[in-house]
Amino acid sequence: MFLLLPPLLALALAVLRGGSPRALAALPIRGGGVILAALAVQIALYLPPVRASSLVVHAGGAFYVASLGLALVGALRNRDLGPAVWVATLGLTLNALVIVANGGYMPVNVAALRAAQGQGRVHEIADVRLFNNTHLAGPMTRLAPLSDVIPVRLVGGAGNVYSVGDLLLAAGIAALVYRATRPHSTNGDEHTSRSGSWDRARHGL
Repeated sequence: MFLLLPPLLALALAVLRGGSPRALAALPIRGGGVILAALAVQIALYLPPVRASSLVVHAGGAFYVASLGLALVGALRNRDLGPAVWVATLGLTLNALVIVANGGYMPVNVAALRAAQGQGRVHEIADVRLFNNTHLAGPMTRLAPLSDVIPVRLVGGAGNVYSVGDLLLAAGIAALVYRATRPHSTNGDEHTSRSGSWDRARHGL
């Protein structure tokens, strides 16, 4: 939930400065079907009947890695949208590297998880009867500094643990949302440049 805040704040700031959400809706996103497929796989893995199935409990990591592959394909298809997408893609790539290096699961630091969500959440992730895309980190964890090590606790008790890749992903998406939604410049050259950039992205140039 915390990762949704930067894009939402970016959208609100752009609108307050005179931007329009309609401009965001017109963003020339390519590979939307691939991105939606990646999200659908990740959502399906957490559906109660699926999450407890023997196949997903034992092979869910492979399905999760496949969904990340689809997400990366979608992100790379939108590289022409500029630096914001590059930052988001870097974050997604870092997460994918850590997950692949650890057998299809994102390690989470136990102390950070306990600080953000309490001991009950630690026990939930340790329960091998249900699929979870995160596993508790241990001595054999690979690329541990890039795993979920950053605890974030919000007002009201909600919280989670995030990776460097998560933060880059959220920052990149927020920058893209702001750039797409912000008001058009009155400077004709800048407006032409921006319109041309979106047009090139739409046509894959």
